[in-house]
Amino acid sequence: MRKARKILNEMMIGLVVWLIPVLIILLIIAHNKIAMALGVLWGGVWAAVLLLHMYRHLDIALDMDPKHAQGHVQFAAIKRMFIMAVVIVISMTAYRYIHPVGTVFGIYGMKISAYLQPMVHKFIVAHKSR
Repeated sequence: MRKARKILNEMMIGLVVWLIPVLIILLIIAHNKIAMALGVLWGGVWAAVLLLHMYRHLDIALDMDPKHAQGHVQFAAIKRMFIMAVVIVISMTAYRYIHPVGTVFGIYGMKISAYLQPMVHKFIVAHKSR
């Protein structure tokens, strides 16, 4: 479980690495800069919450038999998809305060962090050995 916790931490770092340039780029092109910044932050916070949810439920599933574990993981994934939909709907209804484009890019950081995790891991290992 220690390894899974390290991976979660590396994914959180990858999420931040994704959010910073996205925030800068969207602030340059946005008309309502405050709403765009709040949208990216709103999506990024929920991406972090969903990563923690994934970690927690995978930990629970590892203690189950394979049949029940598969159902548990699938149900947890459905809950995450529902949460993502609700977060986007909230941003769409409050678009003056939380821009939906920023929210989508923030939530998408959850996926991008999975791709960035190996690079973050290599970077951390390289700097620890110094």
